[in-house]
Amino acid sequence: MVRNIIVVLLISCGIFITSSLPYYADEPKDKQYTVGLGDVLDINVLDHAELKTKAPVTSDGSISFPYIGSINVKGLGLTDIEKEITKRLSSSYIKYPVVSVTLTSYEAVKFYVYGEVKNPGRFVLESSMTVLKAISAAGGITPDGLYGEVKLRRKQKGGHEYKEINVDLKNTVESNKNCDMLIEDEDIVVVERSKDFFVYGEVAKPGKYTLEDNTTVLKAISIAGGFAKFGSPDRVRILRTVPGKVGYENIKVDIKSAVKGEIGKDIRLQSGDIVTVLEGIL
Repeated sequence: MVRNIIVVLLISCGIFITSSLPYYADEPKDKQYTVGLGDVLDINVLDHAELKTKAPVTSDGSISFPYIGSINVKGLGLTDIEKEITKRLSSSYIKYPVVSVTLTSYEAVKFYVYGEVKNPGRFVLESSMTVLKAISAAGGITPDGLYGEVKLRRKQKGGHEYKEINVDLKNTVESNKNCDMLIEDEDIVVVERSKDFFVYGEVAKPGKYTLEDNTTVLKAISIAGGFAKFGSPDRVRILRTVPGKVGYENIKVDIKSAVKGEIGKDIRLQSGDIVTVLEGIL
């Protein structure tokens, strides 16, 4: 299988961007092909027609063969499998076995990456593939997804429903805590678009901004250029949507206490929050 992967890992505010070329299943190339889950092998032993076997590679990466039982073949080339079967047969059953192994069909185990990545699509599932590596294989996160959530959707056994799992890659990159997850067959990795907040009123640069991790009211006003000439620290509010309700929750912000560092006064923003700064009352 031919792969050409270029990976560049950049840490920016605890988030990574990677760049690579995606790799897909190549056509099997005779003895160079590496066996994977779902493949079916045609095994023959010269002058022993009774040993002719079509052996599917099971979910644990093994095949079953007469006399010698289970053989772990996942990741091996066809020549390697021939040698292993020859060794096992010659040790007890056949003096000089001549074994041939060919690939009759193959079905690469796959996963998917969608959302804010450079090259979304289907990819071959390699051993030890994790969510972080999967995103790298898909070209890395785009600028629009830098602060978006990463989710893993996994089909439940015996059904068609998917379970959605939030994957905290930020902690994996920034600390020793490993929040990365191994990918399984048919998993779907989704990188969501970054969320936004808004700052309006008496600030230098009102508008929409990307909601980074731990963005508070003070940080939001700073990002928006600070208070304008007539902006009043006493008239700062957050307009926040409430699920299932019409309109906004109106939250008054005690900016002076927040500046002093009092706990709980510098309120952390949520997606879609609107920070309003009004003129002072003369």
